[in-house]
Amino acid sequence: MSKLIRILAATTVLPGAALAVAAALANAWADRLPDPVATHWNGPPDGSTPLGLFTGMCLALGALVTVMLTTTALTALRRGRPLPRLSVGMGAGFAVLPPAVLLSVLVPNLDVPDWHAARSGAVVLLFLLGAVVAGVAAGFAGGFPAPVAEAAAHRPSVGLRPGQRAFWSSHAANPAMLWALALVPLAIALLPAGLPLPTAVWIALVGAALTALTYRVKVTVDAKGVTIRLGLLGLPWRHIAPADVHEATARELATFGDGGLGLRFNPVTGTTAYKVRGGPALALALENGRTVLVSVADPETGAGLVNDLLAQRVTRIG
Repeated sequence: MSKLIRILAATTVLPGAALAVAAALANAWADRLPDPVATHWNGPPDGSTPLGLFTGMCLALGALVTVMLTTTALTALRRGRPLPRLSVGMGAGFAVLPPAVLLSVLVPNLDVPDWHAARSGAVVLLFLLGAVVAGVAAGFAGGFPAPVAEAAAHRPSVGLRPGQRAFWSSHAANPAMLWALALVPLAIALLPAGLPLPTAVWIALVGAALTALTYRVKVTVDAKGVTIRLGLLGLPWRHIAPADVHEATARELATFGDGGLGLRFNPVTGTTAYKVRGGPALALALENGRTVLVSVADPETGAGLVNDLLAQRVTRIG
């Protein structure tokens, strides 16, 4: 089975099937459901939403996440770096979550005179478990093992000759971080015992705003050193002088290694990671024994220029 078919099966067919089943059952049960339906439980049902609005919200959210997941997976495949199993599994599980929540709400409302008489919402746990199982299946079907990092046989170099000047810049971005932080609180609001919708909206807005500060990273290398800018506004930023760098290499990072995504610091290893995704990264070994990792495209060229600039500096000092 080709990679494309596997990816489409995991990111489109599986979530799409869940959406289709949920939509078909919601339509078949329409005459057996009160309007509005109970959508929140704190012991007995204590909150309701119009049937059409709740159904539409769940199906629309599931469709939106499915489209985003498929687009992200196909883009990664086109770039030659298919999404790892964990990313596909989490994405597919999240895409299946809205239709699962829809069914978990409709089942307790079946054949009751009004929403106040709805049965216990504890059935949501079974549907959430189903979403987890779907995510695991999708991860194994459409995800791929992360590439094994290879140790560098020698210092990268771009062949910079004495007296030459050069400049290198690269960046990486992960827009999925933005929509994930925005959609997760809204999905929680759909749970029978979840957040009130206004609270979820505010959390989503704050989460998106904070993520905007970390979802992209840009690196520049020149004779003055290495400059790292994080986020939409380029803040926070960090400049590392040549005198502080011992060596530069390229490295493969796991998506959730080194503490996850964003700006991460490991006090045990002394590693600081500016990471918006898994994959290739520039690795700077500093003179103080610490390491700086930056997930950017074409890190080999950046590492080679850093090493050549360091060699020129040593030559001038010598």
